Amino acid sequence: MRMEKIVLEKVCWKVKATTAFQFLQLYYSLLQENLPLERRNNINFERLEAQLKACHCRIIFSKAKPSVLALSIIALEIQAQKCVELTEGIECLQKLSKDYYSTKKLL
Repeated sequence: MRMEKIVLEKVCWKVKATTAFQFLQLYYSLLQENLPLERRNNINFERLEAQLKACHCRIIFSKAKPSVLALSIIALEIQAQKCVELTEGIECLQKLSKDYYSTKKLL
């Protein structure tokens, strides 16, 4: 606890965790950049946000890492919308975020 207090004092008690919503925004913007213009409206951010809120209402999802939860929601939406061209992008994001196996378990 002493070390914890020292670290908190060094960062001036400014501690913020990255949320699943922030990951969702990041992943969504990365994917939007790689979609053709005519397909950009297929993946709706408000729908993704609603799915995230629904996940937060279930206790089982409270144990998932925020990055895994956000990536899983986007991956499921891409499957539902049949955006085949983004499948490779999702797999790349999974590997880059080191959440590959965790995301596969949630899917």
